[in-house]
Amino acid sequence: MVRTQVQLDEGVYEEVRRIAYAERMSISALLREMIRDGLLRRTGKRSPDLSKIAGIGDSGVDDISERHDHYLVEDLAE
Repeated sequence: MVRTQVQLDEGVYEEVRRIAYAERMSISALLREMIRDGLLRRTGKRSPDLSKIAGIGDSGVDDISERHDHYLVEDLAE
């Protein structure tokens, strides 16, 4: 992780502080999350949709416990 310094307007800081408190997380963690989400939107990259693999154990796949990483990577490549 790289340490950096950011200057915020007072109103923005207070809103970030309020949200961080309400979500029981540090301001730093909230800002990292917000920046990551903003970068994903700007670059057009998508977050992995892990809901696609929910219930995979009922799909007839009998080696999911040994090859779960393979199935996850396969799904993310789509």
